[in-house]
Amino acid sequence: MNIDWDSVEAKPDKSHKINGQILLDLRAKVNSLEKQLATTRTELEKTTNELNATKSKLTTTETDLSTIKEEKENIEKKFTELESTLQSTKSALENELNDGKAKITELEEKLNTSAATNTELQKKIETLEADLTTKTNKIQTFESEIPSKQEKINELTNTLSEKEQTLSQITAQLEETKSELSAFKLPEIGPVEAFQREERVVCPMCGETAIKEIDDKTKVLYYSGTKPIYARKKICKKCGYEF
Repeated sequence: MNIDWDSVEAKPDKSHKINGQILLDLRAKVNSLEKQLATTRTELEKTTNELNATKSKLTTTETDLSTIKEEKENIEKKFTELESTLQSTKSALENELNDGKAKITELEEKLNTSAATNTELQKKIETLEADLTTKTNKIQTFESEIPSKQEKINELTNTLSEKEQTLSQITAQLEETKSELSAFKLPEIGPVEAFQREERVVCPMCGETAIKEIDDKTKVLYYSGTKPIYARKKICKKCGYEF
C-alpha cells in the first residue's frame, strides 16, 4: 500500500494510517540516505581539504610563477645584453679575422717572394759550390804536381847553372880569341868596308851555329785584329836549347 501524499499534504496535522512496512522501508531509505549523506559529507570535506590544499598550492605556484616570470624577464634582459655583447664581440672578431687574413695574405706573398729569392740564392750557392769544388780540385791537382814541378825546376836550375858555367867558359875563350885576333892587323882592302858582315847566331850552350827561329806562343806581343802576334825564340838544332 502506497502513502497518500496528497492527503498528508492537505492535512499535515492529523494522523494518517500508514502500513508498517512502508515505515520500515522509509526508515531504511532514510538510514541509507543518512549514510550516503555522511559519506558525501566526508567526501565533501576531503574534497574541500584537497581544494584548500590545491588553492594553497595554486597560491604558491602563482608566487613561484611570478618569481619565474621575474627571473625570465631578468634572463631575457641578460640574454639581450649578452646578445648585444656577442654581436659586438662577433663584429670585433670578424674584423680581427679579416685583418688576420690580410696579414696572412701579405705574409704568404712575402714568403713566396722570399722563396723565389731563396731559390735564386740557392742556385747561386750551388753554382759557387760547384765552381769552388772545381777550383779546389784544380788546386789539389796543382799541389800534387808541385813536387814533380819543383823537381823539374831543380833539374832545370842545375842545368841552367851548368850551362851558365859553360857559357862563362865560352865567353872567356871568346875574349881570349878576340885578344889573340886583335894582335893581328888585316890589310886595308878599301871597298870591303862598304859591306856589312852578318854575325852568325851561336848557341850559348854548345856553340852550334845551326839555329832555327820560331814563334814563342807563350809570349803575345800584340793582336793584329783577332790574330795574335807572338815574340820569336831561337832553338839550337844540335842540343835543342831554347833562347
